[in-house]
Amino acid sequence: MHIVLVGGTAEALLLSYHLVSEHTVSIVELEAELGLPVQYPGRVIDRDFLSDYFTDDQISFLMLHPNPDGWGCRWDWIVKHLAANVARRGVQCYTRTRILSCTSTEAGTVVNLSGGERDLPSHLYADRVIAMRPLESAGPGKRHHQWTPNLPEQFPETKLRTWFGASVLPTDAQTAPFPDLRLKRADDITELWWSTPPSWTPSHGYFEQCHVRLPSTVDLLSFDGVISRVREFLNTFV
Repeated sequence: MHIVLVGGTAEALLLSYHLVSEHTVSIVELEAELGLPVQYPGRVIDRDFLSDYFTDDQISFLMLHPNPDGWGCRWDWIVKHLAANVARRGVQCYTRTRILSCTSTEAGTVVNLSGGERDLPSHLYADRVIAMRPLESAGPGKRHHQWTPNLPEQFPETKLRTWFGASVLPTDAQTAPFPDLRLKRADDITELWWSTPPSWTPSHGYFEQCHVRLPSTVDLLSFDGVISRVREFLNTFV
């Protein structure tokens, strides 16, 4: 099968990692670079899972920092290493690429593309097209995919809610009002995640901040949670 995954999320990369040995897999991403902007907690609960997908050097590069709720790291490096590894395995990643139409035929689905990459094909023929983010998700300049005339399959998610995530200095993190998740990182930055945005503002400002739809349960906000969701979805390919 040719499988097109729309959205270069960690879920998409892990899914392609498992599928590419038996299928042709393409990933379509609106952003210019996989892993940015960061919109997920840099959190690993069971670090033994990492050896299934990363080399020892890559794991060392993550500089995992111990926390009461797991290990903290930069999420963008998890995604960047995953992207490099799946590309080596043969997954095609099309960044800065927008879907213009998605048309189902008896022979499969035709996905028409537009983008800034020189070697971008004008279209892809797919047996399954799977949206890895909510269909209304937008990229730079509020660009979004055109899902006409046929909607894609949607990667299943647990109940979602809007989270406010931010990275701050450790001194500011000490005065933060009751985050749902606090992650210290080895780069001397602390991530804070709230299910309800606080009125608090750190003295030295935010390094990064985002509002993003993620699983509603904080226990699922981790690399382990991504693995669990992907492995469950893999059963649909049996």
